[in-house]
Amino acid sequence: MISEKDLEALPSMAYVQRANELLKGINSYEEGNISDLEMLKEKMGDAGFNSPFRGLVQRTVDEADELSEADWADLKKQMGYFRYIANLKKYSLARVSIALDAHRVAKGFLKMGYSDIADHLPLDGNHIRLLMDAGEDGIIAYRELSDRVEQASEKKGCFLAKVKFNGETETVQVSDSENLELKVSKMFGVGAEVVTTRPGFRRVPIISSKGVRISLLSSIVHYAAKSVGRGMEGAEGEVGEYNSMLKNFGIRPDVRMDLVEGFVEVKAELAKRGFLARKDSEFVMKEGIKKEIMARRRKRREETQRRAALLLLSPIFKFYLTNNEEGRRKENLYPSLAVTPGESHLMLFSYMEEEGVPARSILQRKLGLEGSVPLGGKELGAAVLLEGSGKDAKWVSEYIGLDEGKARGAFEVFKNFKEGKRGAEFVRRIKGD
Repeated sequence: MISEKDLEALPSMAYVQRANELLKGINSYEEGNISDLEMLKEKMGDAGFNSPFRGLVQRTVDEADELSEADWADLKKQMGYFRYIANLKKYSLARVSIALDAHRVAKGFLKMGYSDIADHLPLDGNHIRLLMDAGEDGIIAYRELSDRVEQASEKKGCFLAKVKFNGETETVQVSDSENLELKVSKMFGVGAEVVTTRPGFRRVPIISSKGVRISLLSSIVHYAAKSVGRGMEGAEGEVGEYNSMLKNFGIRPDVRMDLVEGFVEVKAELAKRGFLARKDSEFVMKEGIKKEIMARRRKRREETQRRAALLLLSPIFKFYLTNNEEGRRKENLYPSLAVTPGESHLMLFSYMEEEGVPARSILQRKLGLEGSVPLGGKELGAAVLLEGSGKDAKWVSEYIGLDEGKARGAFEVFKNFKEGKRGAEFVRRIKGD
């Protein structure tokens, strides 16, 4: 195995070591971490950490060549060492990127007063740890939510460049605003040749940054899974006793121990209490307990998915509803959240309709009226909500954070505008006299 001394010989590995030190020391949100993480991510990018894997391996080999040390001359005979280092670099950059985005999301959470959810963010860049702690239900909810967000993507134009490097070809995606030559040289280093370019499309989710999506979704799912789990701790009867025994062995509640391999001692104890029974060389679970456990597992899974989806969508829905485009552009809710969502993005909000809120149609209506109705963001949001939600002015004013009288007044202005009235009363309302 490659030694620590060998790794330290490469100048670029100093960034990996710096990442380990920095991330290991992060236990909570501190604004000062953002500049440290930004600087480190930029240096990693300049050193080619974001290159395609083959390019990163080659850059690592070239770096070792420059050292002209005997140890590296021997190692070059075994490309496995360089693949190992390339993987280490990619993993380190990914963690730094996720940690940086988690800090940016935390800043937004704290502004919204969501300090309890901010505590669940992968501030050290390790979102896998969060998902493992969230358990099977959390992992399934994360995949489900991630898939929904990815599927509700807008198509944006870009260029696809075919790059030839060391006899291999890679396709690189380049946006209109990017410099193709600069991007290719940073990703592959010297010797890369752009063979062809052609127009193409890329899928852009409502939150375009992958790191922000990972940070946001993993924290929301972890929070939801833990809160649902706490709410279901008080099982009664036989299932309560069964789960109590599992807890004594450090096992999560409602685990089907008859389906788990190993844990012979645990199964033997459960069999003594009549929860399991031996059948030939296997254990089977008592039918009544099995049915109740499966029902509880289904309920926990569904509730975790429901809460996670609402925790993601509700703040975004309210943000779009209560802010005009200029306000959203000036101060976004989350980093890389679409300032104005497209039709495909709005498909996400269909999920809220299952909760009795016609969120998608309300946002379509509100966003379509922006710039044409002379009302501020909150006022227009209140008017559209009064028109399409079936809620009364008291509920709307509390939800929007607007005086009830102003909410009613905004609705009247909205109605007058729709009906084409341009009289003195309408002008007076616009001016606020």
